[in-house]
Amino acid sequence: MAIEEWEREREREEWEKRPYKRHHSRYQKRFYRSLSAAERQLRQQRIPRDSLLNVHETSWRKLYYSYNNQALITATGLDHPTFEYLLGKFQPIFDSTTPFGSDNERYIKTTTRGRRRKVLAMDCLGLVLVWTRTQGSLFSLQMDFGLSMTNLTEYLRFGRRIVVEVLKNDKYAKIAIPSPEKVDEYKQAISAKYPILNDVWATMDGLKTPIQQAGSTKKQSYFYNGWKHGHFVVSVFVFCPDGTIPIAFMNCPGATHDSTVSEWGDIYNKLERVFEETGGICCVDSAFRMRNCPYIIKSSQNNLIGNGATLEEVRHDIARKRAATSMRQAAEWGMRGIQSSFPRLYDRMRFEIKGERRIAIKMMILLYNLRARLVGINQIKNVYMPALRTEARGCIHNY
Repeated sequence: MAIEEWEREREREEWEKRPYKRHHSRYQKRFYRSLSAAERQLRQQRIPRDSLLNVHETSWRKLYYSYNNQALITATGLDHPTFEYLLGKFQPIFDSTTPFGSDNERYIKTTTRGRRRKVLAMDCLGLVLVWTRTQGSLFSLQMDFGLSMTNLTEYLRFGRRIVVEVLKNDKYAKIAIPSPEKVDEYKQAISAKYPILNDVWATMDGLKTPIQQAGSTKKQSYFYNGWKHGHFVVSVFVFCPDGTIPIAFMNCPGATHDSTVSEWGDIYNKLERVFEETGGICCVDSAFRMRNCPYIIKSSQNNLIGNGATLEEVRHDIARKRAATSMRQAAEWGMRGIQSSFPRLYDRMRFEIKGERRIAIKMMILLYNLRARLVGINQIKNVYMPALRTEARGCIHNY
């Protein structure tokens, strides 16, 4: 046995004798350095180029060209008319720019010389959408799209930025406070189901997304949530009866309370502005503030008993708070709708400070709005405004 192999075997034996220390990164790096090039290659969680299909013969191309809405909705969350609508906005930017460069930013293509890219705009857009609908390692996406891991991660990062760019001001997807006429329409939809809530137009709740631990204890303390016993980022969303999100603030440290996130994101001021213009009230749970907030109603809490109120006023207040408890269930439907539409949120996102996590979360919220308005698969909309399903579908098909 050669001396190098003997030393390598000895280091492995020492590694196995450390059951409590071998998971430390220091020992992992030492073990990895002790491996030969062939042994390192066996441990790479990726599929090499020679084991993948050609880009023109992949399962994604087969699915796309089948023009089956059921298949495309299952894979991407969008039907073909909606996908083509988004692709029409996505393709001009994709064709005029490239993701490959020294600083990993989007580059303007200054020449048409050289070999044409095999990856088309529909492939890149499909990759981004399928990524949001899957969990775990990316090697399954390699097989679906016929891309090596390096190209796949570059196009994935590239595509996410383009989707955010084209949807942030799109009328079907953007996050914006609705007009007073639209707020009145929302109030009528809610009062049709709960007549006592004739001034409620929306509901609000917070979502915790798991992330990996930070490298330092100080940074970990910002993201650790003692109630959930894990590291998270917090986002707060307002949901309308048509299932869309008009107000949001996302990607805050997990140790932050939902009410504090609403303060940081100016959500309370926006709700107050809507209340002053239209008289609309937002329904929330006990995690949000109550004092001096006429634009908020909390579920299942009675504040009139013992305050000199008459019996009739107390009964009306109790009935109103009970109805608010039932109406606030729409926020839970919205949270479930986001997480079920984008299972990638269940994965622990990497801890980083370059903005990738913020872009990914914002992209999913914009896609959620687009899907709610144009595809119509949304539980809140189906309960409160079922007539909008056929109107939205006819609008996009006509487009």
